[in-house]
Amino acid sequence: MRRRRPASTRESLYLICGLVALTQASWGLVVPVLPVYAHQFGATAAQLGVLVSSFSVARVLVNIPAGMLADRVNRRTVVLIAVAAVGVVLAATAAAQNLPTLIGMRLLLGLAGGVAITVGQSLLADLTDRSSRGQAMATLQTFQLAGSSLGPALGGITAGVFGPRASYLLAGLVALLMAGWASTRLPAAPVREEHEGGTRRSGGMITLFADRSYVAACLIGFTVFFIRFGGQQTLLALIAYTWIHLSTSTFGITLGVLAVVNMGMVRIVGRLSDRSRKLPIVCSLLATGIGYVGFSFAHWPAVFFIAFAVVGLANGLSGSVPAAYCADVLPARLRGSGIGIYRTFGDLGGLVGPVALGVLIDHGGLSVAGIVTAAVSIISAIVFALLAQETVGRRARHPGADVHKGTAEPAPASAGPQIDGGLA
Repeated sequence: MRRRRPASTRESLYLICGLVALTQASWGLVVPVLPVYAHQFGATAAQLGVLVSSFSVARVLVNIPAGMLADRVNRRTVVLIAVAAVGVVLAATAAAQNLPTLIGMRLLLGLAGGVAITVGQSLLADLTDRSSRGQAMATLQTFQLAGSSLGPALGGITAGVFGPRASYLLAGLVALLMAGWASTRLPAAPVREEHEGGTRRSGGMITLFADRSYVAACLIGFTVFFIRFGGQQTLLALIAYTWIHLSTSTFGITLGVLAVVNMGMVRIVGRLSDRSRKLPIVCSLLATGIGYVGFSFAHWPAVFFIAFAVVGLANGLSGSVPAAYCADVLPARLRGSGIGIYRTFGDLGGLVGPVALGVLIDHGGLSVAGIVTAAVSIISAIVFALLAQETVGRRARHPGADVHKGTAEPAPASAGPQIDGGLA
C-alpha cells in the first residue's frame, strides 16, 4: 500500500506559498494607489519613477546577503520576521507627509520584502525537484494571483472611498495577520537536500556565471522586473490615467479581473513548464512586446484594453516559469545565493525600468516609452532562446538534467520530504 505523505509537507508548501505571495500581493494592493498618493506631493513622472524604483534599490542591496543568509540559518524564522516587517512598513507609509518620507518607506519595504521572497523561494525550491518544480511554482503563482485578483481592486476601491493612505493601512494589517498566523502553523524548516543538481559542484558564487543558462535566466529576471515596475506600475498607470482617464477604482478592478483570468491558466502553464521551460518564457516575452507596441497607440479605450489583455495573458503564460528555470540550473548548496543573485538582476530591472521610462515619458512621451519597453521584451526573448539550454523534457541538455520526460535529479536518502507534481 502506498504510504501517505506527511501532512506537514503539504502544509509547508501552502504556508510558504502564502507568505511569499502575500508579500507580493500587498505591493499589488497599492499599485493603483501609488501614482495618486505621489501626486498629492506634487511628484512629476520622473519623480514617480524614482519612487517606484526606490523599492528596487533596497532589494538590489539585500537580495544577495539574504540568499547567503538562506544558505546558513533557519529559513523559517527569517521569512516570518521579514513578512512581519513588511506589514509594519506598509502601515507606517500611511503616515508619510512628504515625498522624501514616502521614498524612505519604499526603501524599507524593499529591504524587508527582498528578504522574505528570496528566502521563501529558497525554501520552496528545497521541497521540489525538476519533475515537480514547475507545478510547485505554479502553486505559488496561484496564491500570488489569488492575492493579485483582490489586491489591486481592493486597494483601488479603498483609496476611492477612504483615500490612498487607507490602502497602506489595510495592506500592512493583512501582512501582519498572515505572519502571526503562519508563526503558529508553519512547521520547522525541511532538511535541505545534499544532492548537487545544476552544473557546478565546486567553487563559489562566481562559478555560476560560467553557466550561460544561468546568465540567460538572470537576463530574463532583469527583463521581467523592468517591464513589471517600469511598464505596468509607471507607464501603464500613466496611460490609464492620462489618455484613457480611468479612475483609480476602475484601473484597480481591471488589474484584478486580469489576475483572475491568469489564475485559470496557472495549472496548465505549470504542467507545460514541466515539459519545457524555454517555450513558455520565449513566447511570453514576444507576446509582451507586441502588447506594448499596442500601448504606444492606445489613445482609445478599446486599443488600451486589447493591449492590456495581450500583455496580461502573456504574463500568465510564463508566470513563475523563470523562477523554476533558475532553480533548475543552480547547484543545491548555492541555491540561496544563486536565487539572491537572480533576484538582484531582477531588481536592477525594477530600478532601471521606472527611472528610464519616466525620463522617456517626460522628454519623449508615452508612445516612445511604450516602443522602448516592447524592444526590451522582444530582444530579451531572442537572446534567451539562443543562450539558454532546456532543463526538462526530452530536449533537456543542461548538465545535471535528466533527458527523459518527466524525470529529474534524484532526491538523496538524506533529503527532506519532496513534493511531487500531484500536490501542485
